[in-house]
Amino acid sequence: MAAAETSFSINGTCSVEEQTHNIDHSSDLLQFANESRQDGCFNDIIVRVGEKNIPANKMVLSCYSKYFNTMFNTEMVEKYKDVVEVHGVDAESVEKLVDFMYTGKININTKNVCDLLAVSDFLQMPSVRKLCIEYLLTTVSPQNCFTIQALADRFTIPKLTEKFNNFVLENYQQVVSGDQVKKLSKNYVIKLLQLTHDKVSSDLVYTTVMNWVKFDLSSNESYLSEVIKFVDFYKLSSNMLKDVVSVEPLIRKVGDLVDSLFDALVQYSKKTAIFFNQSKVNTFYYLGIFLITLGGANSLTKVTKLDLQTKQWSQLPDLPVGRDNAAAVVIDDVLYYLGGDLRTDGKATATNIVHRMKLKEKVLIWEKIASMNDKRLGFGAAVLNGTIFVFGGPVDNYRSLLSGECYVVSLNKWIQLKPMKISRRGHSVVAHNGHLYSLGGRHGQQYLSSVACYDPISDEWKDVAPMQTQRGWFAAVVLNNAIYAIGGYDGKRRLKSVEKYNVDDDTWVYVGNMNIERDLHAACVAQNKIYVVGGLDSKNALKSIECYDDQTDKWNVI
Repeated sequence: MAAAETSFSINGTCSVEEQTHNIDHSSDLLQFANESRQDGCFNDIIVRVGEKNIPANKMVLSCYSKYFNTMFNTEMVEKYKDVVEVHGVDAESVEKLVDFMYTGKININTKNVCDLLAVSDFLQMPSVRKLCIEYLLTTVSPQNCFTIQALADRFTIPKLTEKFNNFVLENYQQVVSGDQVKKLSKNYVIKLLQLTHDKVSSDLVYTTVMNWVKFDLSSNESYLSEVIKFVDFYKLSSNMLKDVVSVEPLIRKVGDLVDSLFDALVQYSKKTAIFFNQSKVNTFYYLGIFLITLGGANSLTKVTKLDLQTKQWSQLPDLPVGRDNAAAVVIDDVLYYLGGDLRTDGKATATNIVHRMKLKEKVLIWEKIASMNDKRLGFGAAVLNGTIFVFGGPVDNYRSLLSGECYVVSLNKWIQLKPMKISRRGHSVVAHNGHLYSLGGRHGQQYLSSVACYDPISDEWKDVAPMQTQRGWFAAVVLNNAIYAIGGYDGKRRLKSVEKYNVDDDTWVYVGNMNIERDLHAACVAQNKIYVVGGLDSKNALKSIECYDDQTDKWNVI
């Protein structure tokens, strides 16, 4: 081939300025390099991933990947090899990324984005990594958000974490209703709860926790106390608290949770201020058209029922453990018999045992439930929003208890309460108009006329107007918005006097006397009348029943 003629020149023949041109022919170069490598020409390296061999050029690999740049430009053994092996990554993704180095094109979809992100991160290819992140930001859904959060954590991607956080908060109910959340590890569940527990409803947080625990109960139950702490029991809805959480067996297994749940139930009761207007009803209770008597000094185990229409008595199952000077209450047609005096060898012996009988069952039986924390006889009891409250009772002949406690039916557990200001025995406790009243009784050797009122909202006891007569071992009930103190013992004699307390003006007035002086008797309200039964007069144990009508202010023996 002849040499090109080079002696021509136009220099100095015109005044046109010099021109500089910059033509981008990199795409042509890369296209040629890619075609050449596919044809097996000019390749100086094989990248082997598993069984896949990917031909390439060290210069191109080093240009687009810091991983390969370090490999081929430092004294690593791979620098001098014709074949380098890459382990622990997806072969197809590596091939796609090598193709991208030569073409600048890559297809990202839901099927390959996770692998492409992982391999681009491994090969230190920030351009593809960025493309994967931008794609993932557009794909977040309830079905994949936890996978995306895992990617964000694994590859330290703050933008993805922010996207996940915002998405979960905006779509929490959809996110946690699927199975994906149930399959999370404990650590990821805790991260989710840390993010959301104070920003979504406590009902939803509780549901999330329990669904996760129960999905794999054998593995997750041991973590219950760690994850349930994100549930604010005090913010649960009333229905969730009373109907779901309080009856959940898993919650009742964990002591700390039981205490927290009970506190929440008490707070709920305080907020709603719903108290049953029940009197302390030692051994006497009204149910429908029946009066029920239990125990007593001369019939420790006997339980009888009086039909107020027919005036006929009938027997109910005997108490499993007979006792006197106990307390009885009814909640939802279940009769509870609390504490009392076992009369061991003729001596006063307080007990903390509690039995109950479901009165609507076809076969009536007594069953033992959780015992009170303190042994009690001669104490006061009342019912608040389905919870039993007890206060006081004697320790010995001279000392009495300050303490109070509550029984939560759904938990079968007694919890200590704020004590009274002074200890009492032989007193009465009633619940009325959102408050508990502790009336009279005996403190040391002194019989009391004082009355203390407990406000559940402020959690404080305060004194209100005292009764006009000192009374111990008496009965108290609530009738037509007034509290009645009936009979008892004043330290010198048994009483037939009765007085009533007007809550609105904080005053006590006497009403009609009973026909018979009594102490250690019981009372209840039935058919808008007060009934008292039993007790002691100056000589004998009494079997008589008297009925009081506040319209006539008269007592009648029935």
